[in-house]
Amino acid sequence: MHAFAPLFLVALTVIAFATVGPRPGIDRMIAKTEVLERYTGITVLLLGGLIVYWLARLLFLQTAFVRLIQG
Repeated sequence: MHAFAPLFLVALTVIAFATVGPRPGIDRMIAKTEVLERYTGITVLLLGGLIVYWLARLLFLQTAFVRLIQG
């Protein structure tokens, strides 16, 4: 399993709720998400974490990466 899989599962669940949920609930969720992003910069942290994760995989698991490319 990918290290970031649980976070993406949560994100997909939130997106699914946002598409079918009631409007007042969606507005509250949007407001809370905006506050979270403004105070933590979570998007930058997650993207930076993904880059570090993949660099570590490329450095420490080179043979697996080569097998992935070769098919």
